Amino acid sequence: MLVELRIQNFAVVESATVEFGPGLNVLSGETGAGKSIIVDALTSALGARASTDLVRTGAPAARVEARFAIGREGPVGRWLSAQGLEPDDLVVAREIAAEGRSRAWINGRPATAGMLKDLGDLLVEVIGQHESQQLLRFQTHLDLLDALGGTPLLTQRAEIAERVAKLRALRDEHEALLTSERERLRQIELLRHQVAEIEAARLHPGEEEALTTRRTRLANAERLAAAAAAAYAALYEADGQAAVDRLGQARGALRDAAGLDPALASVAERIDLLSSELADVAHGLAGYLQGIEAQPDELEATDQRLELIRTLKRKYGETVEAVVASRDDAAAELARLEASSARVADLAPAMAGLERDLAGRCARLSELRRQAAGRLEDGVVHELQMLDMKRARLIVEFGRTPDPDGLLVGDERVAVTPSGVDRVEFLLAPNPGEAPRPLAKIASGGELSRVMLALRHVLATTGGVPVMVCDEVDAGIGARTAGPLGVLLTTAARHRQVLCVTHLAQIASLADQHFWVTKDVERGRTHVRVQKLASWKERVDEIARMLSGRLTTPIAREYAGELLGQANRKKMSSSTGKGS
Repeated sequence: MLVELRIQNFAVVESATVEFGPGLNVLSGETGAGKSIIVDALTSALGARASTDLVRTGAPAARVEARFAIGREGPVGRWLSAQGLEPDDLVVAREIAAEGRSRAWINGRPATAGMLKDLGDLLVEVIGQHESQQLLRFQTHLDLLDALGGTPLLTQRAEIAERVAKLRALRDEHEALLTSERERLRQIELLRHQVAEIEAARLHPGEEEALTTRRTRLANAERLAAAAAAAYAALYEADGQAAVDRLGQARGALRDAAGLDPALASVAERIDLLSSELADVAHGLAGYLQGIEAQPDELEATDQRLELIRTLKRKYGETVEAVVASRDDAAAELARLEASSARVADLAPAMAGLERDLAGRCARLSELRRQAAGRLEDGVVHELQMLDMKRARLIVEFGRTPDPDGLLVGDERVAVTPSGVDRVEFLLAPNPGEAPRPLAKIASGGELSRVMLALRHVLATTGGVPVMVCDEVDAGIGARTAGPLGVLLTTAARHRQVLCVTHLAQIASLADQHFWVTKDVERGRTHVRVQKLASWKERVDEIARMLSGRLTTPIAREYAGELLGQANRKKMSSSTGKGS
């Protein structure tokens, strides 16, 4: 429910605060007083396009703030919770600067124009002669009709939406597999070559380092052999100069002296150890010399092996380990691609079964919708008769979109969406002999407003936005139709809050809250004021003015009092369950 609307420097309104209440809130006043400006301010706060022309002359900016009381349940509460906002109390504010910049806030948090629009669609619906409201968009008609169908229809629709999502996923997967078959085969061939090439090399960690060391030895075999031979000769073969011989001489010289001084005995033991170590070294050099012979064939083979490893590294990784890992990845991808052919075969029967199930469910959903459409057509025609459109007919037109790749329903393939296969549009034939036309193409603003109200009255039990704004929906209708129109408004006000801009006294008398909008000029500036009429006298005065103009007559005042009395008696009767 809209609790309060604060307006500053918006059009000709310098400052106004309007506190609305539940039920039917009526705004009345002379033509041009600024009643519709109040509606414009509200819709601007909720995301409607707002130009700098709406900023009061001389003011730096216009500001509108709307406060709502919103429960946690319902679309609005869920939307706020999804944004991380407290749903119990909602304040929406918008500021339009004179230089063209616009800013907005939801509960004090900066908001985008898109957020305001989304929230506004959930909060307020404007019904008038010129607004592009929800019911004029045929895309919304299907949802409205389904809501009228109730739980059985909505349950069926939800189950269809779940299966459509599953079918789309299967079709996307199937299409991806089929359309990429050539690429898949090319990729399989490439991966097979990569796996075979790496596996044929039989690489193992550390191999490259070992081969590099081996190649260096083979390439320098002659130098290494000469060095080893010289070292061996120095140890064992030098005539009178061999290291082993000299150590033997040193050991002999100390043999007798060691018995005289224990200190020399330890030296002799160390010389023995050195002799043993030299023997091992010499033995090792002898073995090295035997294996260091030049082997050109092995050198060539080593070079070839190293070149193979370098080639694989250029293709698959910086190290032997990376090349091996690349082989493992390629093998895994190869297995996946080779299994995809089997997946294509599995998908076909799964899709066929799901399509048959969907076709049956969509046919059932269409039948439920046609039953709801019959109730809607009858109900709207009845309401239009009350609103002096006695020969008008509402027709719910059904259609389907052919699609060669769509769902087979009966003998035809049609497009399927999460809401089924039906397209629905509300059409109106205002007079006998005229072809039904879309609601958006109804020429008469008065007719359009009455159709909107009739539809809303029939759809009232299906929920909808919490605030309905009726901006001069009484245009073009006479006193005879005003009574039934008032009944529709008061009935709608039992289910949601209604704000109504009206020129008809019969409707104003039914208000739960009545606001009087006036415009005057002070010091060369125009001012619009909004006053809540709280007393019986104030309401009688305004309703009498609506009946007879500025110069009210005793007869007008008497009739105004009678209208208010009748309205009060109806409210009392309705509240006690004695009438409607």
